[in-house]
Amino acid sequence: MFSMPTSFADFFLKCLKTLPYVAIINGVIFGTTGLYFIYSASAFSTRSVVQEVHVMSVESRRSDNGTVYRPLFKALQNDGTSITYSGSAWVSPKPHNDGDIVDGRVDWETGEIRSVSMMKFHTSMGKTISIMGGICFVLGAFYLWWKRTRSRITK
Repeated sequence: MFSMPTSFADFFLKCLKTLPYVAIINGVIFGTTGLYFIYSASAFSTRSVVQEVHVMSVESRRSDNGTVYRPLFKALQNDGTSITYSGSAWVSPKPHNDGDIVDGRVDWETGEIRSVSMMKFHTSMGKTISIMGGICFVLGAFYLWWKRTRSRITK
């Protein structure tokens, strides 16, 4: 009715046997997340226009890994109206200082404003996450393939 308790060595071997599957699953998750970051930045670039934006202020808060920052941007339209935008992205190190005028992109339909430097940061972060995911996926898949072809040869 109840299975016998396993030894630490058996438990350790079972954990090692699941590592390639975990690597493949993590690879898919990381790859998808990284591609989403890249897609989000490129989609925003296509629907927005280049414009100088003013950094009104930079909010900061403590996180587990130190202090993170989120700038509050302001952009002026040709008719004199302005919009302010504070995105949901918190980054470290501090991307801008209060009062800076930076190159940015503005989507006037949604009111979203991003600085070019923060877009580059998110794109490079997406590339890094995608590459890590690809490496995990390939290593896990290669190990499983190698193990299966090796077991066929020995039979």
